Amino acid sequence: MNCGKKAMMLALIVPSMHAQIAGRVSSGPPTSAPPGFQIYSNAALHLTYTYPVELKPVDGGFAAAATRRMVYGSDTGSDQGTADRCVKVLMSAGSGTEGKGAWVRLGVAGVDGRCFPPQVLQKKKATQMLLLNLARQGTTLMGMVALGAPVGYQIEGHWAIFCAAQGQPLSNSDVQTAEAQMLGLAAVQTANGFLTWVIETNDAAMFNRLLGSGVDLGTGKPEELFAGGVR
Repeated sequence: MNCGKKAMMLALIVPSMHAQIAGRVSSGPPTSAPPGFQIYSNAALHLTYTYPVELKPVDGGFAAAATRRMVYGSDTGSDQGTADRCVKVLMSAGSGTEGKGAWVRLGVAGVDGRCFPPQVLQKKKATQMLLLNLARQGTTLMGMVALGAPVGYQIEGHWAIFCAAQGQPLSNSDVQTAEAQMLGLAAVQTANGFLTWVIETNDAAMFNRLLGSGVDLGTGKPEELFAGGVR
C-alpha cells in the first residue's frame, strides 16, 4: 500500500513549521558534534548531517534498494548500470540485528537530477508532484501499510517530502518472514537532483529520534529532517 492510504496503527504528526536545531545559529560545518551525536558532511553537496553517535557504519544495500525503488518503482527490469548512474549511497549506519531485539538502519543517498526530464525540475508544481511520487514509490512494499499521507515541507528553502509505512515486508516468495518494522523516507530537492534519507527500524523511539536529526544544506539555519513524528 502507498502513503495515500489510511494508517492502521501509527499516525504522522504533521509539523506546523519546521524546527531549527538548538545550538546552531548559522549554516556551515560545525567544528564538533554536539554530545551524543556524530557528523556526516559532504562539501560537494553542501551537506552537513548530525545523527546519533551509537550508530556505526553498515552495508548500504538497504538504502540503495529503497532509493532505487523510489526512482523506478517496483520495476525489477531496470538495468544495474542505469541504477548506479542515478543512485549513489552517501552514508549508511545502524545498530542491532533483526530478530535480536531493537535494531535500526539509516542511509543517505543522492539521486542524479539528470535521470529526470529537465522541465520537471524547473517548475515548482512539477517538482512537488515528482517528490510526492518518489516518496510513495519508495515506501510502497507488500506487507507494509502507510502511516498517513505524504507530508510536504521545506528544509532551508528546499522542497522536501516525507512518507512512512509500517508492517512486515513480504519476501519474493510472498512469505511474510520479516518482523514488524517502520520505514521512513525523506526526499529533498537540491541544485543537482535529490537527497534521500532512508530509515528502517523496529524501534519507534529511535524512528522519532532520527526524524529529529539535524540537516544543514548550507542555505540557512540547520533544521530537523522532519519536524514531526509518529505516535
